[in-house]
Amino acid sequence: MCRRDERTHKHHIIPRYMGGTDAPDNLVEVTVEQHAMYHFCNYQLWNNEQDKIAWRALSSQISFAEAQYEAHRLGGIKANQIFNDRMKNDPEFFNYIIKRKKELWSDEEYRNKILPHLLENQKKAVTVALSEEVRKKRIKTFNKIGHQQGKKNSQYGKMWITDGTKEGSYRISKGDPIPEGFRKGRVCSNGNK
Repeated sequence: MCRRDERTHKHHIIPRYMGGTDAPDNLVEVTVEQHAMYHFCNYQLWNNEQDKIAWRALSSQISFAEAQYEAHRLGGIKANQIFNDRMKNDPEFFNYIIKRKKELWSDEEYRNKILPHLLENQKKAVTVALSEEVRKKRIKTFNKIGHQQGKKNSQYGKMWITDGTKEGSYRISKGDPIPEGFRKGRVCSNGNK
């Protein structure tokens, strides 16, 4: 009897979102079906959306593209990093993505109908996101949740110093001494201080 997929996957025993690493003792080699079941069980145990997406994708309930969309929706930058790492480290995955992109670009309907539609929707989304009404809602939400306030601010406990050039602008801890030839502040890419 032929299996649906004879390839094996590496599954994280302790998921990365729980602090698991790529160390060999945290990886187990499993079939695609087993991998789907591991993620289903993890989803049942911890109710983590990442496991739900992985389970649904591995069990063919959703396509790779749908899983990727959901991962981007959930993780944003983290999902991009995982995707980019996989593109760098998994030649089979890299070749698959390149093949799909070539297929899409050679598809006349995609180039002439779908892509322009996607770009138009993207422009509309950016316009809405930059509107005054949405900006006010965003500020209100950020204030409510304390986004980028106090220790949550990436600049917390830091200050910029500069030697007067863009290339000579650095961020240091507020308690560190300012080196000779530097002053507080920075020079931005547009030359403003």
